[in-house]
Amino acid sequence: MSVDFFKTFDISNNERLKAKKVQGKKYEIFLNENEQSLITPKVSFKEILRYYYLYPKNAIPSFKLPFFKPDLSDFSTPHITWLGHSSLFISFKEYKILIDPIFNTHASPISFINKAFKNAPVYNINDFNEIFAVIITHSHFDHLDAKSVKALKEKARFFITPLKVGNYLKSYGVSEKKIIELDWWSGIEFGDLKIIATPAQHSSSRGDGKNKTLWASFVMEFLSVDKRVFFSADGGYFTHFKKIAEYFGDFDLACLESGQFNIAWPYSHSFPEQILKEAKDLNAKAVMPIHWGRFLAGTHAWNEVVKFLYENLDLPLITPKMGEAYEVGAKFKQDFWWKEE
Repeated sequence: MSVDFFKTFDISNNERLKAKKVQGKKYEIFLNENEQSLITPKVSFKEILRYYYLYPKNAIPSFKLPFFKPDLSDFSTPHITWLGHSSLFISFKEYKILIDPIFNTHASPISFINKAFKNAPVYNINDFNEIFAVIITHSHFDHLDAKSVKALKEKARFFITPLKVGNYLKSYGVSEKKIIELDWWSGIEFGDLKIIATPAQHSSSRGDGKNKTLWASFVMEFLSVDKRVFFSADGGYFTHFKKIAEYFGDFDLACLESGQFNIAWPYSHSFPEQILKEAKDLNAKAVMPIHWGRFLAGTHAWNEVVKFLYENLDLPLITPKMGEAYEVGAKFKQDFWWKEE
């Protein structure tokens, strides 16, 4: 099958449900499977203030973070490169894929909000050759960056998103012919690669209405080498992790959100202890932390979750430097670059 040809498929059933949505006053609203996630927790103003203004000093790294230029080789086995926060670069044969790229110094519509660490790298379009596909997991500004999409709109062959997110891409100049929108438990096959959208427990907004677009986690299956990787995107812990493993079996690598937890949003992000449950539910063989290392973490240390996982995870912890390619399934040598004395 040529990479220019693709086919879509649907694996939903009575157990694997498509995303639920209800009709709001102005537009359809997507819902999480967990009904408790609809309840806004009562949190004091002081706690909210702490997150946005009174963060601890160790929320920002005190040293220059090591990084590499991404390796653009046509690897015969899948390689995953973490680019900071939730941005990832996947390289497998002719498939070069970016997930949630942020070629920007801030992850917000206002330049002085959610700025990247001064001592973290900022990658850009010139660091990459032709891109096969861009995956956008949901519409929040630290995952869907308008500047990055506009830079990639000609270079990328496909843009893969959850339902309705493509509307934003079209407004940024991406051709409708390039956009593939997926519901939960639907997927697309390109020759030697399958990409499946799976459930996540989160939300969406760009200041224009809450939950009008869908959010998702993603599974990639590299068929000829029998490797499988899970990408959590953003989300809290719930039963969907077990459901995903019940269908797919296990994962050679699970890239799991590992930062920005807070009691103010207990269902939207995962607490450290919950990440351990997620890895177990997924039958993961190794874990790569994402959603850390580039933007302010708020009320916890920038590397707190990674340290917790190293001490408590009963699996290999894969923590490459930014831009460093990791071969899925390979033994990883931990050099503790993320530790501060």
